[in-house]
Amino acid sequence: MASRLRLPARPRDEVRMTLVEHLEELRSRIFKVAVAFILVAIVAGFFRTEIFYWLLEPSGLSTLNFLGPAQGVLTDIKLVLFTAFLLTLPVLIYQVWMFVAPAVGEVGRVTTYILVAMSSCLFLLGVAFGYYVVLPIGLKFLLGYAPDRYQEVITTDTYLPFVTRFLLAFGIIFELPAATYVGAKLGLITAPFLKRYRRHALVVNAILAAALTPGQDPFSMILMAVPMVIMYEASILIARFVNPVVPEEPASPSEDDDDNEDVVERDL
Repeated sequence: MASRLRLPARPRDEVRMTLVEHLEELRSRIFKVAVAFILVAIVAGFFRTEIFYWLLEPSGLSTLNFLGPAQGVLTDIKLVLFTAFLLTLPVLIYQVWMFVAPAVGEVGRVTTYILVAMSSCLFLLGVAFGYYVVLPIGLKFLLGYAPDRYQEVITTDTYLPFVTRFLLAFGIIFELPAATYVGAKLGLITAPFLKRYRRHALVVNAILAAALTPGQDPFSMILMAVPMVIMYEASILIARFVNPVVPEEPASPSEDDDDNEDVVERDL
């Protein structure tokens, strides 16, 4: 009777402990990212003036206007947070990958280092390309549009969010090869799959370029669309190298004859 009333408490405890361990690890990794973010934000606070003029440089302006008493302070806080996000991105990617990696199989240190370095470098490369190449062209078109009819009054709450979101968009676009690397490593993406949908990708790239460029001039759209196409082609090469597809060899005639003979013998 006692054996019938005995409950299988041990497996439930093990499941509960596994869940607790995952939550503890998640909390630990979030804490590490938060500490890195706060430290970088404190350091960036001492360089908020330099960051402000760095983001203002592509427009050719020297100052910005603000319409509220606290807008200047809030703008500096947003600039510090934006800078902290960019500089702590490698830490964020590393901690997220280390938390997710055990669930997707055995992953070596080399793969982790390659992913973190590739993601961070590509994101910063996208931000740099958007800042030094595309943003000056787009802002020149927008700020110089119909000067005989419009007078520019640029405020902090319109210019700085516009620039930071634009740079983040370029950084995300340049992350495509890193995402392809992860998908190919997990066996989810192959080079033939990407080649099959290349035309669809070109249409999507054109739509995104038209939506994300700061100006509606064709030069800015081309300067955003071309890197997107290059990133897609680079993704095909990465998928081919990381997850190569072995073509199936056609069966030889002798093997087909043997199979046919076996079928005939079975029928007899």
